[in-house]
Amino acid sequence: MKIDRRLLLAGLAIAVTMMGAVSAPAASAAVWKDKGVNVTKLISIGLSGGEIFESGTSGMSCEIVATLTTEGGSTGKITKWETKKCSGGFGEFAKCELSTSESKGLPWTVDVNATDLTFTNMHIRRTFKAGCPIAELDKTVSPTVTLLSPAEITEMEFNGAIAGPYKAFGSLKVEAAIAGTYGIG
Repeated sequence: MKIDRRLLLAGLAIAVTMMGAVSAPAASAAVWKDKGVNVTKLISIGLSGGEIFESGTSGMSCEIVATLTTEGGSTGKITKWETKKCSGGFGEFAKCELSTSESKGLPWTVDVNATDLTFTNMHIRRTFKAGCPIAELDKTVSPTVTLLSPAEITEMEFNGAIAGPYKAFGSLKVEAAIAGTYGIG
């Protein structure tokens, strides 16, 4: 039986067209929103809250002030991450005092996921005053940032860990004047 090449190609073209018509549409990435409308100009979101860092079974809690900026789309930047003070040390850090805290490599990339964010390469170098058994912590994490209300962000919780074991986690609130204005979707 001889198959007509033209009929075979026509049949394949019809099959491919039909497959495209019934396949599910590609999922679109979430983007930054301003009161539900896509962000198209530079916005700045002031954040404040706390972070706990742990190295093994020792750690400390710190007050943080940060700034997240975006010009829309599915990315943003942490342009400021400032440690105001640290206290509440436990384990080896029980009697330690922070000497310096340096946010390295700013701006850090912020990626928008379907319902949360990722801070990429959050790099913080901390040094401690004399008498602390640990002189320095210089760590980089890429924490997942959970948004308690993704469409109207008022608060976010972050959690990142690396081998060693080292963890950094905490909570940041959006400044009151704009809380709930910006979101993702």
